[in-house]
Amino acid sequence: MLLPDKDFVFVIGAARSGTTWLQAMLAAHELVCSTIDELKLFDFFTAPLEEGWKYLVNLQKTTGGGRNGLAAMWTEDEFYQFLGEFIGRVYTQVLATKPEARVLLDKAPGYSKHVEHISRLIPQAKFIHIIRDGRDVAASLMAAGEGWGRLWAPRQVDRAASSWKTLVLAARRARQYDGRYLEIRYEELLNNRAPVLHQIFEFIGVPTSTASVEAIYERHQFENMKQAGTGTHGFALPKEFFRKGGAGDWRNSMTPGERYVFDETAGDLLCALGYSDTSWWYDHVYQRFTVPLTATLSSRSRMRMKALGTIKRALGPQWTSARQRKKH
Repeated sequence: MLLPDKDFVFVIGAARSGTTWLQAMLAAHELVCSTIDELKLFDFFTAPLEEGWKYLVNLQKTTGGGRNGLAAMWTEDEFYQFLGEFIGRVYTQVLATKPEARVLLDKAPGYSKHVEHISRLIPQAKFIHIIRDGRDVAASLMAAGEGWGRLWAPRQVDRAASSWKTLVLAARRARQYDGRYLEIRYEELLNNRAPVLHQIFEFIGVPTSTASVEAIYERHQFENMKQAGTGTHGFALPKEFFRKGGAGDWRNSMTPGERYVFDETAGDLLCALGYSDTSWWYDHVYQRFTVPLTATLSSRSRMRMKALGTIKRALGPQWTSARQRKKH
């Protein structure tokens, strides 16, 4: 077992759901050691290696031939031992920054897709899944996509809704681990404040007093973190990282067409989680008919523009010549 004298906790959930906020509050406890930034240890490193290993093993089973590649040299136990040694080395270095800690906390939205993989490598791992209204998540993702998060955040509502739905459903697979999964709502943490945070500390096995939890929560009020511009251990975040931090702002930022597209993409999960009913996306009865039509026409227009852009890039100078010949 990896570092058996330590407890491992992973904060999972869709991006822009409050994962950084929760990480910062938990890491403020003297017995919790957390990473400074997202290590992306599993989604970028160990999970791709495991995928390659499984490919080689399945190739052997499919072809009926001998062992292939690394699988011809290592056994499965040796492969997973290597992965364990790799993450053990990384986390040992993290723990060195706070040797007195009993809990190591790591966070990355991408971990949501790899809960089984994490649990295999760290059988004692606990998962805290923070869920936020997908409409607020989508609005925040699209805003990030227009600015500081343009390299990764989607700017279209359908992609933002799909990302939220995919990560929430993936993270909920950790419910299979009895006693090692806690699901909380961003809105409850925002509105019920310290009592919810106290529940989380109890889940990870860290003793806390009501006064200390309230003090941690107050220090990490959204406006305080926004003013400081920092996350865990004072790690500097992009200036626009902290947006509004509230609940329900999607009503001010999402157009009727975007609401409809979100509902078409992820409305089923939104309703299943209790965030809305099936009629949330329209304010007036006539919009049930006009908005889908407008959204469909707009979608076709966007698809046409994207297709023309692709052709233009592919043809290069030939595109300009063809357009000139057409004009004449």
